[in-house]
Amino acid sequence: MAARASAVKGVLTRPQSFSNSAHAANLAAGDYLIGMDPGPTYHDDRRLLDARLALLAASLPAAADQEVQRRVEQLGQLGTNKSFDLIDDYLMWIVFRAMDPLFGAATGKVVAGAHGNFNDPGLQRQYLLEIRYVAGQLLAGSTATLRVQRRAELCSDALRARIAAVSRDIEQAWGVQSTASEITRNAAGLAWISHPVTVQSGALAVQELLGRSGVHRALRAEAERLGPARVWQDAKFRDLVREHVLELMRFRPIFPLLARDVPRDTEFETGARHNAPCSAGGKMAIWSIAALFDSRVVKKSRQFCPARNWGPHQDLRWLMFGYGTRQCPAKDYAVEILTSALIGLLILPELRLTRGEGKAIAYDGPLMSRMRVNFV
Repeated sequence: MAARASAVKGVLTRPQSFSNSAHAANLAAGDYLIGMDPGPTYHDDRRLLDARLALLAASLPAAADQEVQRRVEQLGQLGTNKSFDLIDDYLMWIVFRAMDPLFGAATGKVVAGAHGNFNDPGLQRQYLLEIRYVAGQLLAGSTATLRVQRRAELCSDALRARIAAVSRDIEQAWGVQSTASEITRNAAGLAWISHPVTVQSGALAVQELLGRSGVHRALRAEAERLGPARVWQDAKFRDLVREHVLELMRFRPIFPLLARDVPRDTEFETGARHNAPCSAGGKMAIWSIAALFDSRVVKKSRQFCPARNWGPHQDLRWLMFGYGTRQCPAKDYAVEILTSALIGLLILPELRLTRGEGKAIAYDGPLMSRMRVNFV
């Protein structure tokens, strides 16, 4: 198991020795970048993905801010007696609207089908739950129960059929010439990993924030000082919130443990006195959350410090998204969307986890399926 920062980075930069193929069994919707090692298919798919993600640069943060403001207006009318689900009533929709450009003109048909009404909230919700449960299999990994696996398989079949039915529309919207299988692989993969993982990361960040009352109140005080209009224009405040999002994710990353296959005999560079031999056919685990708290490179690593100077180890700050060529290409956009979402929560009345309605947070395996909160 790799835990030191140098060891984790070493594993992630040696794909021929420590392979992403360990994810393959949990990719219910079929092969995708996250389960591939560098090669022609990987590089072609990566170019296509980067081109789609680049469209978000033009629409963010405005698209996220707009949906957040709409949700804030609705939720602000609830008062203190009625709870709401932070995932299903807030984060899910913000990420959905912010990621609209990924499928371009084909978005409506991807979400609602070739003949459905894109504005039908029932069809939208069906699509969002479909991709959530496909992602749930990846999050659960080897701990997935038979029920979780079966549900992921059913939703994957539905997602692939959904994408295949409108593959020509997607091809035209993307302006590419690809085979139907290439379109289905990339469109399905883009759908099920981009949205659910961002939503889950946001829920985990808010969970961490609510457990740090001093940090929460300090952010709220600054938002109150600026006022509900200026928070959206003040660049320094946005930077402050973005730094908090990254630090919250450091303490509660969505993938604290990652598996790697070992396809050939090699050595794992431990960073200690001796390296560890790894036999072909074995597995390596990366304890990424430990690397984020490696006191050898992160001073006072257990201290919550959004403004920490990472110095020459700035790359560690983003380690929850992977490293090197294995780093999530959507990381900047995901953090931008979550920054907008957190700003919205800071201008609403103060939140707390709901009491007296059973458990406020419900898990479906490692997948957080519910997070009920109410205003104080």
